[in-house]
Amino acid sequence: MSEQLLQQLIHMVAENNRLVKETQEELREFKKEMYDFRDEMYAFRDEMYAFRDEMYEFRDDATRRLDRLERQNKHINADLDLLHRKVSDHEREINRIKQVGQ
Repeated sequence: MSEQLLQQLIHMVAENNRLVKETQEELREFKKEMYDFRDEMYAFRDEMYAFRDEMYEFRDDATRRLDRLERQNKHINADLDLLHRKVSDHEREINRIKQVGQ
């Protein structure tokens, strides 16, 4: 009976060794996948940072352009006000000359 028990123990130890090796291999594969995933996440993070920087650059450029347009609009409005005053002055002068000529 002890011979049979010894064979069972040997078989159980061999099976345990096989399971440990299998588990170790699965763990190695899992670690590799996790490291690959980590690398992908770092790459994605870098892409997101680059995109964020581009978006900030776009925002800053758009703000500069809008500020420039606002300044140009103010200048145009000032020019239009000046033209309106000049037209009014000229109309008054024309009417004054007409009055003098009558």
